[in-house]
Amino acid sequence: MKRQLTLLVLLAAVALAVPVAAHHGRGQTFDMKKQVTLKGTVSQIRWQNPHVLIFIDVPDAAGKVVTWGFENSNVSTLARQGYNRNTLTLGQPVTAIVNPAANGEPLGIIVKVILADGREIMSRERGNPVD
Repeated sequence: MKRQLTLLVLLAAVALAVPVAAHHGRGQTFDMKKQVTLKGTVSQIRWQNPHVLIFIDVPDAAGKVVTWGFENSNVSTLARQGYNRNTLTLGQPVTAIVNPAANGEPLGIIVKVILADGREIMSRERGNPVD
């Protein structure tokens, strides 16, 4: 009986661990060896868990606007670092440095955001891990 209970607990732990590991599969979703610098304006911010999402409109070489979406850390982590839903505003010009999507879609994971005045915010280079 004790052996069956131990096996049941072990199976439950494995079953719960698999979705957590899959959620953090950045290596397949994003090209973590590549960084792209994009200049545009903030078009949407979703201050939500599990990750804050930031969207910016970026003009391409032909002048066509492409909306890029970026994943950041969670609300709690960003709040502890002093950021909130008012840190960025709609229409605000920013430069985003991101690890782009591995499949070429206009998506990425934030490395850092640079404001028009040169301040760097939400920087993973300064210990803002995306979890």
